[in-house]
Amino acid sequence: MRRRGLAALRAAATAVVALIVVLLVAFHGGSHSAPAASALAPRAATTAPGVPAQAYTTLRLIDAGDWPAAAHAPGTKGGDTWRNSGGDLPRKTSAGVAISYREWDVNAKQRGRTRDAERIVTGSDGSAWYTGDHYRTFTRMR
Repeated sequence: MRRRGLAALRAAATAVVALIVVLLVAFHGGSHSAPAASALAPRAATTAPGVPAQAYTTLRLIDAGDWPAAAHAPGTKGGDTWRNSGGDLPRKTSAGVAISYREWDVNAKQRGRTRDAERIVTGSDGSAWYTGDHYRTFTRMR
């Protein structure tokens, strides 16, 4: 009796795994190729609640490759690796691809002052995140 129960359990588990594989193949179209470049390109940002307009202005400059040089302010930072060591942002895409991040000042550094707390973090998946409190909380910009 016990052997029949184990055999039935194995058969059910095999059927569930097979169903999951079939659904994954159907959902992804069976393609194992990398996503098209357009899928990874930055998408147009729409306004997210709590994200200041200046953050979107800076994001446009980042996307154009003009930040932080466009700030014309020594000490303004941008493009350094942000490690996501706390796991606050997604580590992988839905397809399982690792996401790397870069950090950017939102505002130009003011002479005689330290850099403020506002940052944008951009992901290799095309995502962009705003933090106004130096990485304590994040709001998705795109």
